[in-house]
Amino acid sequence: MQACPLRRSDDSELVLLCGELHEAAMFAERRLKAMPDYADTLEEAAAIEAILQPGEVIADRILCLHAVTSDGVEARLRAALWKQGEYIGTYLG
Repeated sequence: MQACPLRRSDDSELVLLCGELHEAAMFAERRLKAMPDYADTLEEAAAIEAILQPGEVIADRILCLHAVTSDGVEARLRAALWKQGEYIGTYLG
């Protein structure tokens, strides 16, 4: 995770980013299911990392914001789950 200072927000940005994270998760899930079988595990790991990268960026942005409402807290929780590798299973599985 990138180091960043926490900044205040009215949570509208957090809620918007949370929606983007969910869309990134749905897209990543589809792409992961459609991945070909790789003979090389390094190539497969690189492909998985590329698929998950947009969600990583969004989660990092969320975690740089300070939550002031329950919706903001939920967004930060979802971002933390993404960073732990549990978002897709928790919210899509």
